[in-house]
Amino acid sequence: MENGERWCQIDNKVDSDCSLTLELNHMYKSSWFDQIVRLPEQMGQGYWRRVQPNSFLELVICDVSFHDNMKMSSKEGGNSLNLGFCLGESIHWSVAGQPGEFGLESGGVSVYGDNDASNNCQYERDRRFQGLTIKFNHTESNGALQHLPLHKLTSVLAANCGLYYNTESTPALKRVVHEITHCQYQGDIKRIYLEGKVMELVAIYLSESLMEKNLSSTSTSGLSRTDIASLHRAKDIVDADLIAPPSLAALAQCVCLNEFKLKKGFKLLFGLPVYAYVIDQRLERAFGLLRESHITITEAASAVGFGKAGHFSEHFKKKFGVNPSDYFRHLKR
Repeated sequence: MENGERWCQIDNKVDSDCSLTLELNHMYKSSWFDQIVRLPEQMGQGYWRRVQPNSFLELVICDVSFHDNMKMSSKEGGNSLNLGFCLGESIHWSVAGQPGEFGLESGGVSVYGDNDASNNCQYERDRRFQGLTIKFNHTESNGALQHLPLHKLTSVLAANCGLYYNTESTPALKRVVHEITHCQYQGDIKRIYLEGKVMELVAIYLSESLMEKNLSSTSTSGLSRTDIASLHRAKDIVDADLIAPPSLAALAQCVCLNEFKLKKGFKLLFGLPVYAYVIDQRLERAFGLLRESHITITEAASAVGFGKAGHFSEHFKKKFGVNPSDYFRHLKR
């Protein structure tokens, strides 16, 4: 095997001739652009899908539910850095040679690298496991993706002295993940689309989940650790009630900051003024509601705090570049 080439070996601990693991191993060894392995009907429902837009990038989408408990082990290599999203029920696994158990809750995001140890995962019966894993090859670069700051992900993983660095997903991340997992394009158009979406996803992850701005000395200039902690509390308060967040004066009083420092510091840390942040998060949550449930645009707008559907549509178009009615009509098609 060539140096740096990605590889993956999956085994069924009970049945060495398991048809599912044989097909999965064949899928991982193949160089085809888009492949899918469906769960045999006698075992359950669902599929694994592997898409390789280029030699640098690999996406694996999983959506499975087993009729009986299933235990599979996997080993991976090839200098990959991975970004995983838990989209269904929580999942847990053990790593050979490591104490305890690892896991990712529903809505969680994990950064991790390859390790030579065997990972043993238990799929419990009648539970739906859904996930997206994006794998980046460290030894290669391709097109625009060569500009991805993967070293930042590696640095954060190393700084946490662990095999995995887990965070919570955000509405913006969920939106892009949904667009990736529900991509309807084919061929070269699909390659271009997925490359662009992966770049967008990594940018959002670095900005929102890792709080890259917080780690930069220039972005926190003039803010003490106490100030930064207060600003994070302010964000938590706003996130908890986007429909009726407190006024700036009340928010400043809650976190023991004056209004000037609240306004300036909030924008430094989170990239938007408080009011603009509220609008942005309302739009992301409304997007999720419209995507996942059968409600009208007016109902979604009201549910996240917009008093008028027209006001919501205006902000939606500014953020996404299209009216919500046009966007979701196209999405449903």
